[in-house]
Amino acid sequence: MRLWFRVLDFQFSVVEELAVLSSFMARILDKIKSIDGSRETLKLAVRITNLWFVGTPNKSEQAEMVIVDSEGDQIHAICKADQLKSWKADLKENSTYVMHNFKAVKNDGQFRVCEHQYKLVFTGVTIVRESDLHQLPFKEFRFVEFGNVIGGNFEAGLLVDIIEFADQVLFRHVS
Repeated sequence: MRLWFRVLDFQFSVVEELAVLSSFMARILDKIKSIDGSRETLKLAVRITNLWFVGTPNKSEQAEMVIVDSEGDQIHAICKADQLKSWKADLKENSTYVMHNFKAVKNDGQFRVCEHQYKLVFTGVTIVRESDLHQLPFKEFRFVEFGNVIGGNFEAGLLVDIIEFADQVLFRHVS
């Protein structure tokens, strides 16, 4: 009878250890707003809200995208030509993914597509797994009022959404 209890205790402790180990392996998801450039082992649950390709198809092409997390925060992500071969068929606009391991670099280019101070770059160890995450938001337009554009009250270099409206053309000049 005593031996049976020892076996039961041993089995219980193994189960406990496995539970602790699996909790470490199932990392908590990071949030886009917490990205500060200090880590490359990010784990994000995101939706690709915008996806476009820059360059010449099948030559020096790279994918650029805006991704959004569950809190609606957005960040610019880039998949350069050397990594694009691995991911091009899997990346789809409006699809949801769990993505791991990026290089975070300063978002200080001439034209920025997101306000976030960093952008993410795919590396050789980036993992992208399509997941069914319906709760993630779709593209949210961030409109700027005409008055702010005309008055110069906007962040230079940050691309924004506007709705174009023309009442009439008063002057036309072709150069």
